[in-house]
Amino acid sequence: MGPRQNVTYGPKDEGSPSKSNTLFRYWHSLGLTAQFLIVAALIVCGSMAILGEWLSSQIAASQLRSRAEAGALYVEGFLARHVEEGPDGLYVAADRQKELDDLLIGTELAKRVEGFRIWRQDGTIIYSTDKSLVGKRLPSADIDKAFAGTVVSQLEVGHNDAGDIEHNDGRSLIEIYAPIYRTGSREVIAVGELYEEAEEFIVQRNRAQRHTWAIVGATTLAIMGLLFLIVRRASNIIESQRVTLKSQLANAQALAEQNTKLRKAADHARMDATKSNETLLNRIGSDLHDGPVQLLSLLILRLGGSSSGPAKGSDLPKSTAQELHPSRLASQVLGELRELSTGLVLPEIENMSLEAALRVAVERHEYTTGSVVSASYVALPENVAHPLKICLYRVVQEGLNNAFRHAGAREQRVTASAEDNVITVIVSDAGPSAIQDIKTTGRRHPLGLQGIRNRVEAFGGSVQIERHREKGTQLIVSVPLESNSA
Repeated sequence: MGPRQNVTYGPKDEGSPSKSNTLFRYWHSLGLTAQFLIVAALIVCGSMAILGEWLSSQIAASQLRSRAEAGALYVEGFLARHVEEGPDGLYVAADRQKELDDLLIGTELAKRVEGFRIWRQDGTIIYSTDKSLVGKRLPSADIDKAFAGTVVSQLEVGHNDAGDIEHNDGRSLIEIYAPIYRTGSREVIAVGELYEEAEEFIVQRNRAQRHTWAIVGATTLAIMGLLFLIVRRASNIIESQRVTLKSQLANAQALAEQNTKLRKAADHARMDATKSNETLLNRIGSDLHDGPVQLLSLLILRLGGSSSGPAKGSDLPKSTAQELHPSRLASQVLGELRELSTGLVLPEIENMSLEAALRVAVERHEYTTGSVVSASYVALPENVAHPLKICLYRVVQEGLNNAFRHAGAREQRVTASAEDNVITVIVSDAGPSAIQDIKTTGRRHPLGLQGIRNRVEAFGGSVQIERHREKGTQLIVSVPLESNSA
């Protein structure tokens, strides 16, 4: 184990953000256009770099393959004929060796070809421009590939044959292994190894690669420029559309606010109209009670002492004359006027809760008719608009009046509840007759079901009448609390 090292760590700065957090915040501080351009630039540049590297390697491989094919043709065309077969195997005769030496040593060709060797399949060199290698056995995988009929080429520094390290002088060489075929067949009998000077090849390769990278770089710049223009144009269009949408949204919000104000104004106007209508009905009821009712009461008192028989000389029967007696007619008119004025005048319910107002309607009906009403009130809101309170009061009043007149006051029941922001009032009975409107009964009454329907619909509610021959009739009224609360 080596000597122990003491390492001192400085105090950790808890307040300083990490580099990744700083980059993360900086990234999110950029606009969408800048983020898109950065990501697109990384993708395009990375893709073009990969493409450029691939093209460069393909160009180098293609050039090296061309040089190898040329070397193989040279070996096949000029050198293969010097290889002969004898009892001991392949060999190169002495005169053939001299002929090859004259061709490959000290000539213009020798300036390009650094060396030449002929191999047998067992790796033995039977000819070499370096005479010290003749007869040596230096097997390699490249020779095996060449004997399989493949031209092998590679760019290397010096000789890399096994056992030939002393000849490695550090120069760049193109090493080519080309198969030598038996005359008239495709049988490989030997392999020729050729070393060429690679300086010119490297210069050409580097020039082609530089041109390739220049084209790739120019293409990348063109793509990035075009992408920038497209993104810039798209950004301008998006910004213009955003401004337009923002303006349209502002206009829509203004219209919505205006509609809300108009709706509130309409609600106020509706409530004011309902209040004015109730005030008018109260005034009419009071005027009827204080005027015609009082006069008819006085008339009845004065007519009470007159003869109850028919007028002298009258041809009418006595019973008919009694029915048409002025005091009887006046009493009937008085009853009608009292009922009319009682229905028009509301008690003071403005300061009451909705439940209290509905209780007053039920109690007033019980007091007037002497009948019994079963009532229940569930979760009613404390504060509702006064016009709505009047409307529901009139609903209970009219429903009970119809139950009393047309159903004999059988099992009169009032149920009022609030659920899901909706108030529901149900007036029911168990009489055999169905509820009828004033248009079908012919009886004049200040309200009527049609009047109730108009009132409820003015508050956005609905009226439903369910008639059952055996179970009686239900008047169901539903009114939303929205915009109708106090």
